[in-house]
Amino acid sequence: MITPEYLFINAEKYGNMPAMSTRKGEAQRGVDWEWNTDTWSEVLAKTLAIAKSLHAMGYEKHDKLSIYSYNRPEWFLLYAASQMLNGVAVGVYHTCSPEEVEWVVGNSESKFVFVGTNPQSGGDSAKMPNTRMDKIMGNLPLIQNAIVLDDSGTMNSDRAMSWADFLAAGEGVDESVIRERMNGVDPHDTCALIYTSGTTGNPKGVELTYDNFTFELDCIEEVIRFNPGDGYVSWLPLAHVFGQVADNHLWARDALHLHVVDNALHAVDYAKKVQPALFIGVPRIYEKVYSNLKSTMDSKAIIRIGLNIPILKKVLQKAVKKKIGMVNCKYAITGAAPINPDILRMFHKVGVPLYEGYGMTETTAGASINYKGNVKIGSVGRTLPGGTELKTDTDGEIMFRGRHVMKGYYKNPEATAEVMDGDWLRSGDIGKIDDDGFVTITGRKKELYVSSGGKNIAPLIIEETMKGIPLISQFFLVGDARKFCSGLVTLDVSAILRDKFGMDGAHLPKDPAKQIALLNEQGHQLSEYTDSPEIHAEIEAQVMELNKQFAPPEQVKKFTILPRDFTVDDGELTPTLKIRRIQIRENWSTQIEDMYT
Repeated sequence: MITPEYLFINAEKYGNMPAMSTRKGEAQRGVDWEWNTDTWSEVLAKTLAIAKSLHAMGYEKHDKLSIYSYNRPEWFLLYAASQMLNGVAVGVYHTCSPEEVEWVVGNSESKFVFVGTNPQSGGDSAKMPNTRMDKIMGNLPLIQNAIVLDDSGTMNSDRAMSWADFLAAGEGVDESVIRERMNGVDPHDTCALIYTSGTTGNPKGVELTYDNFTFELDCIEEVIRFNPGDGYVSWLPLAHVFGQVADNHLWARDALHLHVVDNALHAVDYAKKVQPALFIGVPRIYEKVYSNLKSTMDSKAIIRIGLNIPILKKVLQKAVKKKIGMVNCKYAITGAAPINPDILRMFHKVGVPLYEGYGMTETTAGASINYKGNVKIGSVGRTLPGGTELKTDTDGEIMFRGRHVMKGYYKNPEATAEVMDGDWLRSGDIGKIDDDGFVTITGRKKELYVSSGGKNIAPLIIEETMKGIPLISQFFLVGDARKFCSGLVTLDVSAILRDKFGMDGAHLPKDPAKQIALLNEQGHQLSEYTDSPEIHAEIEAQVMELNKQFAPPEQVKKFTILPRDFTVDDGELTPTLKIRRIQIRENWSTQIEDMYT
């Protein structure tokens, strides 16, 4: 059964139950949030209206449509409508540059592009999708129409269309036409093109089929099931594979109550209000929560000690979980990058079932996972039950096989051949499998450093360990072809405000620009800390202590504190906050060389 069919089932079984909510107005501290909510009946009706318009405008079987926006209700509805018509949805990250958008939309041969918003634009109109689309429309002749979603500005192109005009196009189409198209879907047809975030070169379009998603969800439901109406917070960009698996597919399949976040920076704030049953994050999210939790426990002995006293433990756990938005959490997962095991231990100590998993866009997200009764902290779990397979090659490279493995890279047979070994997919990751079947990742094959002395060094584990230092936001290891390892360090402004000025970390703004503005309000500049010998010495002492965990060639001998954090806009982070090594080396080449002269 394909996902849109669940919309019909949910409308029949749970028609008046809430399906999707967005927040009304601006958030105010101490004021209860109000929500705009659609029921399952309303979600189905809106999805059908979109499908009718697409059909009326000539959206044929296997046609592509691109959605260039951060998460919003129309994103989910467009995705489902495309599937109803046996089309292919293409997500475009809201932070993508005009050149990146041009590549994804052009390479995918999209017939329509739906233009939304970038809430992380900082008020700069040049970073908004409508402005960027106008800039490149002349280079995209295959686009029939660019449809501008409500409240997303305007476009000058003669192929631009308003959302209202788009919906009006389908008013004469009968529902039976949509049902007939949906019933003609073959499980092995391509359902979505997901472009890798491109840490190097142009992103590749991963073709995932309806069957890929069905199998992945079948495997997930061997691990955890949710009840109709369970809360979920949608913050991970829907152009990401994990966002699509959970937010577009699992949402409908399990009839979750979806709460659409207005800005990725506000994910934890939404969790505190919703108290979801499922929370999906990346290490960056959990690192921030962990930092505040650790600070609280270090300063409040009653919590630190009470969690070890049975009579107090459950009461304190409930209070802590409510504070971080996890009181109803049945399952929280982290993936996309390694996470410090201390973070996992802390969450488990306060009663939050946070588990690390592992997979790729090419494996429809998850391939191995930890879960209740099957946990080994420091590993990424065992293979998903239900038919996924995993092995290591002679050089330690992890390989996958199963119905979750992609169809291939779109229009790129050469790249497909590079990663497929028969029906086994090469991951590019190095790891090992222990006697109990738990998988541990030791590094990326292409990111392994070789020191000038010929020693192999895996940067990811070292970087994640060093990021456990409270004042550190990012740690980038340098060491390839070098006589020793060094690091580029960025400071966590929220930690400075919390630890140096006594502010409540849980209530600090999440936007880095607002954090710096708040620091300025205290009469201080970030440069006072990045240039401070005292701060350097404080971090150095902790680096030296953490070095004891590593062999001598892996130990960090020098580091430089940078004047700002890594950003998406400067090309140093992907939209899912993974570091781009080539760009970081290029942007900070002078600082790197200074550590070796």
